[in-house]
Amino acid sequence: MRVLAVVLSCLVLVPGLVDARSTRPKSHRPQKRVVAEHHASEPQPIDPYTDPDAYPAPPRHARGQSIGTPWSGHLQDATRLSLGDGAHIRRPQRAFGTRTTVEHIRRAVRATLDAFPNTHVLAIGDLSAEHGGWISEHNSHRSGRDIDLGLFYKRRPAGYPESFVRATDDNLDRAATWALLANVLASHDQDGGVQVIFLDYDVQGLLYRWAQANGVGARVLERIFQYPHGRGTGYGVVHHEPNHGDHLHVRFRCARADVDCS
Repeated sequence: MRVLAVVLSCLVLVPGLVDARSTRPKSHRPQKRVVAEHHASEPQPIDPYTDPDAYPAPPRHARGQSIGTPWSGHLQDATRLSLGDGAHIRRPQRAFGTRTTVEHIRRAVRATLDAFPNTHVLAIGDLSAEHGGWISEHNSHRSGRDIDLGLFYKRRPAGYPESFVRATDDNLDRAATWALLANVLASHDQDGGVQVIFLDYDVQGLLYRWAQANGVGARVLERIFQYPHGRGTGYGVVHHEPNHGDHLHVRFRCARADVDCS
């Protein structure tokens, strides 16, 4: 089995960066960070904390792209997400976000696909419409800072990547999915970096136990996952949300240039 560890010394050493027992965020609200590291014999995801040039800060973007909140906002001067081979954008008309968000997504996905070149195509769900605002099937995704990312499986399931597929103990590729999660969380200290991730509690458990078995410490895991403390607790950056057993719902913070973003 491919072994993937996580280095979170920066979280452990910086007081106040994360309050593991804070109140559970409401209406899909925030918290924290991670870095992925393979053993030397395996391809490595981007680690910006040991190789800063591999993960430069996103270029400055148009002032004020994300307006308002993810659940009551809109988008202007949008940036279209493109990812190339290895990723399938399910609905291109909903692949718009802020430039900062798009750059963070692009880096995380490409780093993961580079580290796992033999895995199947990754499903990419909705970001926002070109001008933001309400889109069907979502209560948020309105201001260019939310995206749904599919998971990785031991074998490509039927109907995937055109549709998301529920993760189970039998089908989930934990190593590749862990790498995707870690590469997304690596943006935490960047401008407009990851704020919160929503994932079904039981699927969190699959990843938690895999990481624990592969040498990730309890203190680090507590800073990543709400599991095993309960669905209603404030632990971790990854929080339970119903109907999120087949994808990661990632929310990014407001970039500094988005002065009307909240």
